[in-house]
Amino acid sequence: MKLSSLLFTLIIIFPGVLQAKSPQQVKSAFLFQIAKFIEFPQANNDQAVTFCFYDIEHGIGELLKDNSSLEINNMPIETVLIDKNQQISELSRICDITYIDETMEDDIIPLWIDTISLNTLTVGESINFLEKGGVVSLIQEGNKIRLYINRQQLLRCSFKVQSRLLAVSKFHPN
Repeated sequence: MKLSSLLFTLIIIFPGVLQAKSPQQVKSAFLFQIAKFIEFPQANNDQAVTFCFYDIEHGIGELLKDNSSLEINNMPIETVLIDKNQQISELSRICDITYIDETMEDDIIPLWIDTISLNTLTVGESINFLEKGGVVSLIQEGNKIRLYINRQQLLRCSFKVQSRLLAVSKFHPN
């Protein structure tokens, strides 16, 4: 039942998901919806929910950038392009959610995981991402996208994840 309500919400917010032609469109909708179920400690109505990407001209970053009029819990969203050479401490101050696609995981995860703020949700695309310390992963299994959560990393974070999101997630390691 909870999964169906999440999917219904996805359809309302992103009607194009019904006609999604790419996994990036579905992952973009998932990423947006995930943010609705996260309570960041410093959140207030004067701020935006900041999504950080290593590419905002293609894929998920582009899709969210093009929908920047969307809001999460009455706060606007902001998409930020980040550079591999930026200081990790700077990024962890400005990013609420950082998406790292599978092609960049091996280069970025070792830098991020050891120095990242516990206020930042890291989202990747593989089980390997979770094993290296990422918090959430959107994994394509056949023609479906599944949400996996690294329970140990989640327990270390200072943000709260609502139980409705946990109910529709798989956990790794079990």
